[in-house]
This record gives sequence, structure tokens and C-alpha cells, in this order.
Amino acid sequence: MKLKAIVLSLCVASSISAVRAESKFTPSENKHDIRLSVSDGTTLTMTNVFGSGLSDALLGSKRTDDKVIGVFGLGYRYNIQRFRVGGDLGFAMQTSKLTLNGQTAPSIQERKLNFMILPTAEFIYFKRNLVELYGSAAAGINLCRESEKGLNDEGKEMAAKKSTLSTSFAYQINPIAIRVGNDRIGGFVEAGFGTKGFVTAGLSLGF
Repeated sequence: MKLKAIVLSLCVASSISAVRAESKFTPSENKHDIRLSVSDGTTLTMTNVFGSGLSDALLGSKRTDDKVIGVFGLGYRYNIQRFRVGGDLGFAMQTSKLTLNGQTAPSIQERKLNFMILPTAEFIYFKRNLVELYGSAAAGINLCRESEKGLNDEGKEMAAKKSTLSTSFAYQINPIAIRVGNDRIGGFVEAGFGTKGFVTAGLSLGF
């Protein structure tokens, strides 16, 4: 959390400085932009905990080791002056362990595979030399495949035999983002909230 707070503070400071400075904008000569990124995925973990909390309370079960090893993304942007339009694909795997009522050790290993499709739009509000500040908004769907594996005899009896596939609304709003680099290659950090989490960092390749 400390790292997220530091990154967010740096982004806020950069945006404030940009607003105070004379606004200048130099359009990129490249129309296409490929993005490789990773996000913290905190929101997926929180959603899983809150969503399963009621059923766990009713059944007397306990869920532990709930985690997401980041959200890995691949994106594309098309530049139109101050605007960029395109989309992001995101992938994340969630795992958790379920201890059934009356058991002292986890009985079931849960796994969720998330695949996100997010049409995205960006607005560049400052661009000067190697520094660019922008904001983005995205909305789409999250495809989630859930499966269970029994860890003991009782867990093997209770675990679902087949995986299930569900869909849900996915979104990401990053009002503060900074990119540092030239028109061909650069690194970026985005701060906001949504299905992918609170902080996204990655590499931008223009052509």
C-alpha cells in the first residue's frame, strides 16, 4: 500500500505542476501505440472476499489465502490529436482456499481465471518534451472461469466437478496518468480505480 501511495502522490504532484505551467501540446507523429502493462489487481481480491462473505457466514466456512498475482494487460491505442481510442485485454488468476465447517485445515482449492475486454478512450491534457500527462476511461466485460479442487476426502466430495463460466461488467477509470519517453518508446504509470485495481505500470511502443 505504501508503494501505491507514493506512486499516486507523484502522479498528483506532476499533474498539479503541469496545470500551473503553460499548456503546450505537440501531436505525436505515430498513429499507433502498443501497451504492455501490469496492474495490482487489488479490486478483484476485494470483490471475491466481499462476494463470498455472506455464503461463508451462512455455511460456517472460512476462506483464506485469497490473492491475485497482478493483472497482465495488452493494449492498443490510435492517436487522434489529443485523443487516443482503442482497447485493453487483461488476464488475471485468483486463488483461494476454503475451509469447510468443522474442519481445521483447508478442504478446497479455488481458482478463478479472469479475461477482461475493455474498449478504452484517453485524453492528453499535457505533452511537452518527454513528459505526457493524460487520463483514461474504459468499460467492457470480464469473463471468469471458476474451478475447484479437493484437498482432502471431504473436499473432494464437495468440490464442483466441472468449471463454471460467468460474465460481469468491467471498468477502469484512471484520471491521473503519466508517460515518460519519446514517440517511439516510453514508460507509463496510471492511478485510478476499477476492475484492474488502483495502479497500472507498463511500456508504451509507438509506430
